[in-house]
Amino acid sequence: MAMSDTYEDPLPHLNRSRRMLEDSDRPGFFKDYYRAVRKATSNDQFNQFSKLKTNEERIRFCFNLPAAHDIDIKTFFKGKSEKEALEKKEAGNKCFGRKNNVEALKLYSQAVVKAPVPSGKYWKLIKECADPRKMTLYAICLANRSAALYHLREYHYCVKDIDEALEHHYPKELKYKLYKRKARLLSHMKQHIDARDAYRQALKWLDWAKMEREKRIEHQTDIQKWLKMYETGKVVKNWDIPEGYIEPAPIIPDLAEGSSERFPSLSKKVDVKYDNNQGRYAVAAEDIEPGDVIATEKPFAAVLLREEYGNHCQKCFKVTKAPIPCKKCSNVLFCSAECRQESFFHTIECPILDLLTGSGMSINCFLAFRLVTQYPLSFFLDLKDQLVEEDPKETTNNKQVYDPTDFLRLYHLVHHAESRTPEDFFHRCIMIVFMVKALKKTKYFEGKGSASSDKISDAEAFVGGLLLRFLQIVQFNAHEVSEFVLIAPRTFDGAKNESLGAAIYPTLALFNHSCHSAQVRLFSGNQVITKAIRNIRKGEIVPENYGQSFTSKVKSQRKAELADRYWFECNCEACQKDWPMYKDMTNSFLSFKCHKCQGPLPVNTDNLLIPFIKCEKCGDQTNILSALKNLQNTEQTFKGACKEMEAFNLEKAESLLIENLKQLESSLYPPYRDYHLTQEAYMRVCLCQGNSKVKPLKTAE
Repeated sequence: MAMSDTYEDPLPHLNRSRRMLEDSDRPGFFKDYYRAVRKATSNDQFNQFSKLKTNEERIRFCFNLPAAHDIDIKTFFKGKSEKEALEKKEAGNKCFGRKNNVEALKLYSQAVVKAPVPSGKYWKLIKECADPRKMTLYAICLANRSAALYHLREYHYCVKDIDEALEHHYPKELKYKLYKRKARLLSHMKQHIDARDAYRQALKWLDWAKMEREKRIEHQTDIQKWLKMYETGKVVKNWDIPEGYIEPAPIIPDLAEGSSERFPSLSKKVDVKYDNNQGRYAVAAEDIEPGDVIATEKPFAAVLLREEYGNHCQKCFKVTKAPIPCKKCSNVLFCSAECRQESFFHTIECPILDLLTGSGMSINCFLAFRLVTQYPLSFFLDLKDQLVEEDPKETTNNKQVYDPTDFLRLYHLVHHAESRTPEDFFHRCIMIVFMVKALKKTKYFEGKGSASSDKISDAEAFVGGLLLRFLQIVQFNAHEVSEFVLIAPRTFDGAKNESLGAAIYPTLALFNHSCHSAQVRLFSGNQVITKAIRNIRKGEIVPENYGQSFTSKVKSQRKAELADRYWFECNCEACQKDWPMYKDMTNSFLSFKCHKCQGPLPVNTDNLLIPFIKCEKCGDQTNILSALKNLQNTEQTFKGACKEMEAFNLEKAESLLIENLKQLESSLYPPYRDYHLTQEAYMRVCLCQGNSKVKPLKTAE
């Protein structure tokens, strides 16, 4: 998020820094640790610290403070539990036997998460164990869950569970059952070649099955019947999988007019410019209308809120219908084995995750930490020589493609180090010392770290310096990732947006703020999508909103909170003209548009005697009767949109609301009560098209 000129912070830097670093809802031990270190730091030491110029120097200095090591850093996390897994599996079996497949799925999933996963050293250990249940428990829990998923018609997840079970030492005498189940599924899904191959595997593993001869012949006959049909069929191929048999792919809409050549995450209707006052900011390269998709972008890094660990994927934030666990801990879930495989960050964070959470560090700190742990140390060491400061004006005005996956684009986002006080830096540095000490307990610095817990190697100091920079970048550039929560299916009553976590989007971070936002953010997993909610003319700034909207907060509160968090004084139109909050808006005073120059025509509708209003800008007169009639028509359009929303016809509702916004904008300038009511309705429809779920309200017992 490019910032305007900084000015003196109205709140003490230390208090602001504490809010950025510590989670007020989950207090931890870091607060006491920091106070102890700060108290033990003499004035001479602090003065020495305040003169340091680089992040690496600051980290080295703080790491060498004796008080910084008066903390016992240990790895601890929620491991696996064979006992709990067996209990949940047995409870799941009982529910499955009663055909309560929904509850069975829940219990089997809990068993899957708790079951030891045979892999690596652990696999070698249990392979020699006398009790074979430990070796196969994870696979058996998956296989049982696949049966529940089959009866719930969740075929996509059923096949995934079967494959995962077969890859993790499912008992060979039972494999024929899984292959038969998989073959039936693939047959339903018109994947005939894959179904044929699964039946062949079922026939192969039938030899290992422990059963009576008659039963074996019965299974063999059934399998051979299907194989004969496939092997003698004229057209045997994998067809397109019918709708309903696979998980719907996330819908990422096309950008308006296609993707920008320079900024691939942005529509061609948007460009990015730079000036000394506003920094980098987005402008309309062409006229933008309500409904236009402005941006779609995957996060450079994203962190899930702790409260969502039990039902969302750590990697992509999708809801986990049939979760796949970490192979070592039972803390986190993934939506698929693929997401688990791609989550290098968790192999580092796994043994220290509870430690980090227990410290009470904020989501901002977790996001800065994730920017390091999602890459191996070698990645940063290879880039070290390229990490030099750049001129944002030069990089904005050149013709190079702004690749949001390029680490250097992230590295050069605004951080305002020049405006920070020594207290702010010191507080952040002690947090980084804790993070580095935690990382030293993992394999992250393997071969490059110091063997001593109170010594810091060059590689550790380098990473500490990066963490300090990231912690500053995150403050100004992080975005909340959310989902729209309904309290009942197909109704907007009581629905609200809830936070899932935080992410950083290098392109979206270039948009400046306005208390009168021009776009709504929605999410598919943790991929962001923004849509225009009002007209923006060519050459005008395309703003987003940093959480401070004029419709819900007074100007003084908005400006104070923006100054505290983002260090700039907002001078958007809503602030300059001190627009009223939504609850204070009336139709007594409206600003119509001149028919000739589109200039504003302020009208007191309570004392309107004649409909001809002279424009102060061009001197021409406009008859506002046609505009008043147009406003009457918008009421009917809005009522129609509301009916479609009640029926949960999202596509029709969106179309009518866009039409309504265009009608209102053709006649009036904001603020205007009906206009913002329509915007609010449109945003709710958009939010429902992204991450959404039904979570009924809890009833009192």
